[in-house]
Amino acid sequence: PSHCALMKPAADKLAVELAKITFSAPTVPVVNNVDVKCETDAAAIRDALVRQLYNPVQWTKSVEFIAAQGVEHLYEVGPGKVLTGLTKRIVDTLTASALNEPAALSAALTQ
Repeated sequence: PSHCALMKPAADKLAVELAKITFSAPTVPVVNNVDVKCETDAAAIRDALVRQLYNPVQWTKSVEFIAAQGVEHLYEVGPGKVLTGLTKRIVDTLTASALNEPAALSAALTQ
């Protein structure tokens, strides 16, 4: 039951654990897919990570927003490739790749 109110207790626990980690400001903006906006503040990113666990993810709006910012390629990092397929259907001018192996992630980061 991710991304719904049933996950609020887990989100509260996540917030406690994330508070133990020092976040640095990102070198590129991070798209917060709860509010659909770019975040450059480490505290705002931490907050968004917690909130997206128990709020609906605005994936369609996020992909449209990213494309409007001039992004041409998205990477899905983790198991599966569901978001890669959805991305291609939402904005057909974006290319998307699923990176589900460490070697694939390393190769993408060196490009």
